[in-house]
Amino acid sequence: MEADDVSDHTLKNHVDELIRQMDMHGVKKAVVCPSSPNYDNDLYVAAASMNPDRLMSACAIIPRPLNNARKMVTRYADEGCKAIIFDDRLYHPQDPAAYALLQASVEANLAVYLHNTEMTSDTITFLDRASQMYPDGRFVVLHMGGLFGFPKLLPLMARSNIWLEVSVTLIKLVESPLKVFLDALVQDIGVRRLVFGSEHYTEYGDLRAVLNMIDLNVETSQIITKGNAKDILRL
Repeated sequence: MEADDVSDHTLKNHVDELIRQMDMHGVKKAVVCPSSPNYDNDLYVAAASMNPDRLMSACAIIPRPLNNARKMVTRYADEGCKAIIFDDRLYHPQDPAAYALLQASVEANLAVYLHNTEMTSDTITFLDRASQMYPDGRFVVLHMGGLFGFPKLLPLMARSNIWLEVSVTLIKLVESPLKVFLDALVQDIGVRRLVFGSEHYTEYGDLRAVLNMIDLNVETSQIITKGNAKDILRL
């Protein structure tokens, strides 16, 4: 099931199927996130409200006009959103309004998810500055920054407020020559900055298999699949 197929009329069926897949693969909780600027935040809030013990929502907000963006942050935080997505199709990392939206989001206790089609130097600078400006913030780079973006993030990975979400990229990475950078992360820092996530529930099985290939012990595996998510979402 693709997000394009979801509507108010079909939402319950999609939520039921998501919960069924979560049960099948041992996923206790999930954050449903808009994966495109065209998707309606309210649909994801509604999905989470159908099973609040298992589901949470994230929102995507355009930084301009800034007054409207700040109101949206307050609204969605009040409606229970746990995170905001900074999608590179919605903002520019050099725009002062992006930093203002970032401040409002951190003050509203939202985790900050970064979704990028390409991990540019401007985006890395934005993450670098954000993680230093807000040491209590929680910054999650979705898809590990991409196959070619991941190596560029390694210098920041010693910071305790940055995590890499493993969907899409980890599966490709373990079979790529770029796996040497994953090996470097494991050797120098460990895998404790990784957090389990998926672009779609059809990834669950493959992601579990890939995590087993990294040869994690039980404690470290639980940190990636459970502990880090609790810290990021403050559960």
